Amino acid sequence: MTADLSTPARQALIALMVRAERTSNPDLKQRYRVEITKPAREELTAQKLITWETGARRAIFYELTDLGWARARQEFRSPPPEKVSAAWLLHYATLRHLDSLLQRGDQQIADLYAEPDPGPPPAGTVEERIRGAYADLAEKPGDLIRLVLVRDRLTGVERAEQDRVLLEMDRRREIYLESDPARNELPPEARDAAIRIGGEDLHLIRIGRA
Repeated sequence: MTADLSTPARQALIALMVRAERTSNPDLKQRYRVEITKPAREELTAQKLITWETGARRAIFYELTDLGWARARQEFRSPPPEKVSAAWLLHYATLRHLDSLLQRGDQQIADLYAEPDPGPPPAGTVEERIRGAYADLAEKPGDLIRLVLVRDRLTGVERAEQDRVLLEMDRRREIYLESDPARNELPPEARDAAIRIGGEDLHLIRIGRA
């Protein structure tokens, strides 16, 4: 049955299903123009369909539970929510075809979403994407932004290539990399995203002057 979830909660459930890994609202918004609202989060949490925690820059990170995956599987056989756009109707038509395919092949939803969504082919060079990510995240030029948030937007770019471009931009003084004064309190993902220069881990990036 689908009456147990609101339309925003169902949308959030599907977004987490297709992302197929732990993810945050900024990531979902960038990829799918979807944001999990507080009411939807509370609804999904109450039914034990998701887990969530607060990470870097107070971004909330979500992941489906086993119950959440089972509930997402029900969407393959469910009618779409009422009064939704044509895109929703097409999406549910696709899910019905996938449902038939899974049943014929005696496969599970885990077989279909075995890997995280790689996203569409990225546009622009790595440097352009770094600048674009910073511009989206910073309120104004010169703001310090955690490097982990920029890296989160460089999907499809190997870590070594990210570091190479960041180091080159730093060498040209086009970006400024700094250590976080609160580095001992950083979450693991923020520490792991640091770039090491001169024996020091740098967690923050700034482009332009404040």
